[in-house]
Amino acid sequence: MLAHHELPEFQKFIKDYWVDGHLFGLETSLFNWQHKELDAFNCMVAKHGEEIVGVFCFIPLCHFDKSLPKTQIFLSLFRVLENKGIGIGYYLYKSILSKYNPEFMAGTTMNPRMNSFHEWQGFKVGIMDHHVVMSPFVNEFKVAKVPKMLKIQSRKINSSVTFVKLTPKDLHDLATETLYLHQLPLKSDVYIINRFMFHPVYSYDVYAVSDNKKLQALCVIRPIIKDGSVVLRFVDFIGPNKSFSVLYDFLIDLLKMYNAEYIDIYSYGVPSIFLQEAGFIDRNKIDSLIIPNYFEPFDRRNVEVRFACKCLQTYPPIRLFKADGDQDRPSQIPGVIECFKN
Repeated sequence: MLAHHELPEFQKFIKDYWVDGHLFGLETSLFNWQHKELDAFNCMVAKHGEEIVGVFCFIPLCHFDKSLPKTQIFLSLFRVLENKGIGIGYYLYKSILSKYNPEFMAGTTMNPRMNSFHEWQGFKVGIMDHHVVMSPFVNEFKVAKVPKMLKIQSRKINSSVTFVKLTPKDLHDLATETLYLHQLPLKSDVYIINRFMFHPVYSYDVYAVSDNKKLQALCVIRPIIKDGSVVLRFVDFIGPNKSFSVLYDFLIDLLKMYNAEYIDIYSYGVPSIFLQEAGFIDRNKIDSLIIPNYFEPFDRRNVEVRFACKCLQTYPPIRLFKADGDQDRPSQIPGVIECFKN
């Protein structure tokens, strides 16, 4: 694993062989927050002599909550030098297996060139679904590109649905235990707090949604402001899939509250019928509809987010969202980051 004193070498490798200007090559605070443990970084390293020739970073879910199992892992940055030896990537992957013996692995930043490798290793690979709710309150869309044929309407509000924005204390005080039983990977209140509420750069809003005063779901939203316009990213969800069916009123209220153009969600493992009942439309089924994915820098085009996942269990089912792994990670940060609090 990458030792603490090797961080400058890692940064040089990223600068030279990954992307010039990549955040991990420019500063250390975000990398520390996302990968640093007491003894080393969550990153396997291959060396040829003293030279780094490959890296494979990962994020055990226990990084954000020590009570979560070490055997559930999100895969993230992967890069090897092809002219420095055969099987470097396989060696790095086997090193993760040897250390953690994972029962669950998934990544949401997968290069399509890695599909054959992941399929060889028993992963399911694919493209995440991308759905969106357009605001009926906005007359001019500046971020999204909306075809004229798309009719944006709202339906009758269900008064039995309520929601509240949570603080860490609010979340601790809720009886949320059963909400976490409906998916792999396994998450927790502490995970939500450290991963989202104490994020060092992004501002996430965590909402509890109830129907007839019964808690249905936790929803994690990240607002983005672009040239005076607001969009909302729905980046994580805790609860049964069927609870999406009661989210329509919540989503419409959010759009109005934030004066947002739309709210979008990348997902895998959520049946489309529940997303439709929540008011989401499939972006891929609307010709000329553009819901951008990149904002740092801004790129007004649709983006397919690929995933790979592997699990030794068959129940509960795997479910992935945009904030799993490091897909929802800053590419630009203003200033120094403080490590998350316990």
